[in-house]
Amino acid sequence: MALINPLQSLRQLIKYSRKRVKTPTVLQMEATECGAAALGIILAYYQRIVPLAELRQECGVSRDGSKAANILKAARRYGMQAKGYKKGLESLEKVQFPYIVFWNFNHFLVVEGFSLNWVYLNDPASGRCQVSKQEFNEAYTGIVLVIEPGEDFKKAGEKRNTFLALYSRLKSSYDALLLSILAGIMLTLTRLALPAIAQFFTDEILIQGREEWLKPLLLAIVITAILQILIRQLQLLYLRRLTIKLSMVMTGKFIWHILRLPINFYAQRFTGDISYRVNLNKNVVNGLNNISTTIIDTLMLVFYAAMMLIYDQVLTIMTISFAVLNLLTLQIVKRFRVDANLKVSQERDQLYGFATSGIQNIETVKSSGLESSLFAKFAGYYTKFHNAQQKLDLQSLYLNLLPTIFSYVATTIILVVGGVRVMEGSMSMGMLIAYQSLVTSFLQPVNNLVNFGANLQLLEADLERLDDVFSNAIDPEVTRELVIKNDDISLLEGQVELRNLTFGYNHLEAPLVENFSLIVKSGQRVALVGGSGSGKSTISKLLTGLYVPWSGEILFDGIPRQQIPRLVLANSLAMVEQDIFLFEGTVRDNLTLWDETISDVDVIKACQDAEIHSLIMSLPGGYNAQLSEGGLNISGGQRQRLEIARALVRNPVILVMDEATSSLDAETELIIDRNIRRRGVSCIIVAHRLSTIRDCDEIIVLDRGKVVQRGSHEELRSQAGTYSHLLDR
Repeated sequence: MALINPLQSLRQLIKYSRKRVKTPTVLQMEATECGAAALGIILAYYQRIVPLAELRQECGVSRDGSKAANILKAARRYGMQAKGYKKGLESLEKVQFPYIVFWNFNHFLVVEGFSLNWVYLNDPASGRCQVSKQEFNEAYTGIVLVIEPGEDFKKAGEKRNTFLALYSRLKSSYDALLLSILAGIMLTLTRLALPAIAQFFTDEILIQGREEWLKPLLLAIVITAILQILIRQLQLLYLRRLTIKLSMVMTGKFIWHILRLPINFYAQRFTGDISYRVNLNKNVVNGLNNISTTIIDTLMLVFYAAMMLIYDQVLTIMTISFAVLNLLTLQIVKRFRVDANLKVSQERDQLYGFATSGIQNIETVKSSGLESSLFAKFAGYYTKFHNAQQKLDLQSLYLNLLPTIFSYVATTIILVVGGVRVMEGSMSMGMLIAYQSLVTSFLQPVNNLVNFGANLQLLEADLERLDDVFSNAIDPEVTRELVIKNDDISLLEGQVELRNLTFGYNHLEAPLVENFSLIVKSGQRVALVGGSGSGKSTISKLLTGLYVPWSGEILFDGIPRQQIPRLVLANSLAMVEQDIFLFEGTVRDNLTLWDETISDVDVIKACQDAEIHSLIMSLPGGYNAQLSEGGLNISGGQRQRLEIARALVRNPVILVMDEATSSLDAETELIIDRNIRRRGVSCIIVAHRLSTIRDCDEIIVLDRGKVVQRGSHEELRSQAGTYSHLLDR
């Protein structure tokens, strides 16, 4: 028995080693896209590289994530054979690796293999890891997605090249980059004079005693030092210009792209995450600046190597060997840091995103007594970030020690070998000192290259998150062609028609709104009512252009929406949402959004109609009074009235009100309603509180995106159905 057990264990080890595979890491950017990222890992393993943004679309990632069935459908579109199974833990070991499993009923991840006691995973949320079989069994739900290449599968795509990503960002700044490199080359040439000066001083003045050369030599040292200072200042000047230009261009381009993205981009992301990604441009700018320094360091290596060969070939070969060994070690260590860098970037974004979201909703947190819960959640995010950062710091510590260790070892060995060659008469003492100076100068660029390699890894994670934003397509509403024939039209008349609209948040699921039609005549008031999830707010957002319908048409005054200039729509249509947006600034800026063309008369009239003018005038400074961020220094009802006034300030002819008066008392609500009626605008009202829509010209009752009743209040209340049920609540 003593001999059988080791043999059995050896067979098991061989068996498991054959089963385990190593998959590339594809980290999810948001919690909802783990399924898409897991599919990306499988595809990349079979050498089909697909951007995460494309996988989001193919897997139908929505606010609720993606379903296993949708992941399988997406895999088949890439030529894969994809099937889902329900299997126990023992059966999993017989399935060909890698495959996707459903984890804790809320997450997808990839299984790379099994060992005697461990299961090896690639988690889109954290990277490659291992868990015990017991831990795996507790979280495994029994659902496995087996995805393998089919007959139609083709290898395609390329891994994102960091240097190409950096190169594309340097296109507009070649002049400053080349000037800084030129200054660096000139600085290197002046530094090459120092070893020669050291050799001459040692051999001719100290050993030979030629004191007449001392003053000229000191003068040469002073002139060299002055030249180095002047050239270095010139180089720093060019680098500063490069930094400013890159920062302005890259940050401006990034923000401009974000502003033109569709609304669903924001719906799936933390506000803090988006704002933090803007700051990542600064890290990339610093990395681009380091490129010029790296190019100079590379050229310096060539110059120094040539000079060292002149002094001694044997010592030069030894020195270059140490440098190559240093760089090879970097490449080995770098492989272990890739996942750690991506993980730190991901955890940091989630931490800042959650913290920003918590502060923005601090009023709700405090009123509900949720401070402890918020802190506990924040502590969880912070712990994950801290653990990831600690792991990366430990790896960085080893990496940063390597150049120092190699420098000490190289300097010591070269000094010993050089001393032997001096005693043999192969070189003079001055030559050894000059060579030692060259070695120090040679190893410094090598150390810089090693550090640049470490920084480049950090930069890769930042570029990944920035390029994730750029990979999202611009909102069609922004990019559509303005083909309207009536160029002189400046304002709509107020007629709205929605014709057979179909829309959903996920193309792989049944639509939320299907074949919906509506006609609103100029000056008419139409209400949309129904339970939660019936599609009321979705229809209002389709009408205002926040979402694009899958099919059907939206017409204003009989003209298709896509043929009307955006400026005309902006001046004609306004929306008041449930979520109120107020920023730190004056009352007037919050109302006009910095549009100086809006007159004081229109501002005051809008505030009077929204029943907020008298309150504003009671504030210190009136319309120039300062509001805090989120309008926390005024009440909820006052914030809602400011939101209504902001919508009225441009004198729209079409007004969409989505729970716009939910925080107002009945009397104020009635006055505002009467004031808006007096304006004669077309109104589409989304409401839960049915007292606000009794006098609408038409009331449309929705259930799961379909019209179940429509008519006036009196007509609907006399019918048995959803509307009467809502009235009885």
